[in-house]
Amino acid sequence: SPPLMRLNEENNTWHLLQTNDDLNGSPQDYRRPLETWKLTGSVQSQVSPESVFSEMHGFGLKNPATVFTWVAVPATGFHRTVLPNETWAQPEILSETSTATLAQTFLAPRRTAKL
Repeated sequence: SPPLMRLNEENNTWHLLQTNDDLNGSPQDYRRPLETWKLTGSVQSQVSPESVFSEMHGFGLKNPATVFTWVAVPATGFHRTVLPNETWAQPEILSETSTATLAQTFLAPRRTAKL
């Protein structure tokens, strides 16, 4: 099994990419290397839940065996599951909270320990 991956501001880990193969092994297909390469040209401020969905349903990641696509923003609690025959629909949370707000961070707010 691969080691536990965490979002980490200190080493600039602002996204996690999981395909059907283990990160500590060789890729079994083109999806992980292609998407990793695409993400190297992106910065966190360019990402929103809708852009993540678009990427996941675009060339490179989606394949005919895809059963569902799940997008989550841990810092806000937002998540959305989309089936292969569905498109990105604006759920209620997006009408209440702007996409710009949801895209502000994929990292949980830092908490300072009180000693």
